Amino acid sequence: MKALVFDLDGTLVDTKYDMLDAGNLVFENQGWKTRLEGFSGLQTAIQGGRAILRYGLQKEGITFNDKLLKDYYQLYLNNYDKVLDNKSRNYDGVVDTLSKLQLKGVKLGLCTNKPEKHARELLKRLGLIDFFKDSFIGSDTVGIAKPDPKPLLEAIYRLDKTPEDVFFVGDTNTDANAAKNANVDFIFCEYGHGRIYKLAKGESAAFKLENFADLLNIYKDKS
Repeated sequence: MKALVFDLDGTLVDTKYDMLDAGNLVFENQGWKTRLEGFSGLQTAIQGGRAILRYGLQKEGITFNDKLLKDYYQLYLNNYDKVLDNKSRNYDGVVDTLSKLQLKGVKLGLCTNKPEKHARELLKRLGLIDFFKDSFIGSDTVGIAKPDPKPLLEAIYRLDKTPEDVFFVGDTNTDANAAKNANVDFIFCEYGHGRIYKLAKGESAAFKLENFADLLNIYKDKS
């Protein structure tokens, strides 16, 4: 039976508002006029902390290099700590579906581009952490993030599986490319950030999910 490795943001948890708020806290604390607002602000926020910071720095006309971006990213993480689960919520059906998959004997892993510390704390607060005891990979766990295949391959290795025995479930082109680079079948979340904010269509997906519980259909006749 194929195992499942999941992305976090836009797949398991709707995190967009807290990421947007963390970005605006950085901008405010720096005395910048720039703010993330509306559809375009959320479109930037769902791409993560570095994308948020690049947007702010460019809007403010500040020249930056990788070192400066790294320094600002630490500020972003410090502010994200303050709002981590203020507005973030599990998508409908996540807990129930993961529970049913576990009962069927499906192995579950996580591969996110959030730093592991923040991802663990968020999933702990939202009651999901215990589903991923065997395999939990953040952006800094193996020293490189998706779409490089290494973090996904490590998540698979920790489940004692091979790439052909796994589905990777995600909502963005970064997830799709990570799956492709690791030779893993991809499941695309149509309810997630990527499609809603017009950044992904899931063309390469083996399956598409209208809602999280649709995962159960893939395993319906398996035991």
